[in-house]
Amino acid sequence: MSRQERAPLRIIAHNGASEWGGGEIALADLLAGLAGRGHHVTLLCNRRLVAEAAQARGVETRLLRLGGDLALHDAVRLALVLRRERPDALIVGTFRKLWLAAAAARMAKVPKLVARIGLSTDTPRNFKYRFVLKRWVDHVVFVADVMQKSYVESLPELDHRLITIPKGVPPLGPRLTQEAARRAFGLPMDVPLLGSVSRLVSQKRLDRLLQAHVFLPGNAHLAIAGDGPLRGALGQEASLLGIRDRVHFLGYQQNIAPFLDAVDALVITSNREGMSGAMLEAMARGVPVISTDVSGAREALEPGPDGQAPGLVTGFAPPEIASALNTVLYDRKVLEEMGRAAERCYRGRFSYDEMLDRWEALLYGSPRASPS
Repeated sequence: MSRQERAPLRIIAHNGASEWGGGEIALADLLAGLAGRGHHVTLLCNRRLVAEAAQARGVETRLLRLGGDLALHDAVRLALVLRRERPDALIVGTFRKLWLAAAAARMAKVPKLVARIGLSTDTPRNFKYRFVLKRWVDHVVFVADVMQKSYVESLPELDHRLITIPKGVPPLGPRLTQEAARRAFGLPMDVPLLGSVSRLVSQKRLDRLLQAHVFLPGNAHLAIAGDGPLRGALGQEASLLGIRDRVHFLGYQQNIAPFLDAVDALVITSNREGMSGAMLEAMARGVPVISTDVSGAREALEPGPDGQAPGLVTGFAPPEIASALNTVLYDRKVLEEMGRAAERCYRGRFSYDEMLDRWEALLYGSPRASPS
């Protein structure tokens, strides 16, 4: 049966995050895509900030808080909503809320419960999560294969319910020339320019990126798109390192495409990721990526069948990062080859439509048999 012949699904998702970050963007993009295909989709959120940002990306949202594990009254409130709206599936987007969300879905007899795992640290680390995953969750969806490992080791009986659906990012719109993009941001023209797209929080380790920048030649510049609580501290560190005049803090960018058009390569120096959305956006734009060895990086940046890689995976020490950057930043031919490989990899493995196709197949499929 073709997609056009199937009845639209009623899908409810919940996100319990307090901040608008990469995981929240990825979930909103998924839901917006499913809504665009005719499904009735609602995102329930803990925080107004998250709800409003998801709404701006085309997702119907409402506030419905899930608190800590003992807040069973929150689970009851969610169960009442689920009973009234009778969704075909509930997608849980915040791992810490899986216990209450799963209890609510169980009370409301939701046909399908899907846990979406977006971070490598979202693991079945205690009895609570193992019980819920074994008894109440129909599918566990990962954004990278490597993230399945802890689940297979802890709960081998879940193997048939684990699935990887690589993250896809929506089309980013028309391109600018590098000159026009740099002019729009007031960035220097004839210099090697690295880019970072990130919330300015400790997990992203932008201090590590600044320390690596010290080892680069004096004409290399760095542009950082993002905002957060560490903005002042990072500016101060850049000054102490003697590179403040070569580091450009651009603040949060609603539309990241022009920024990616301006840079020669994207750099990720995080301690942990799932499958970085910024990495995939860069690849979709034909921008090489240099990343620390976090979850998803090796899968995304491995060489293709033609032997061309869309980027490099490096160690976590600043000299290692700088060495990888020096390998590509001053060789225009290498940058261009990596950029073409990045675009091919995105189209072949991380396209938005392919992600939506696979999610639809999962959501239309039969739920597992209930445990005895």
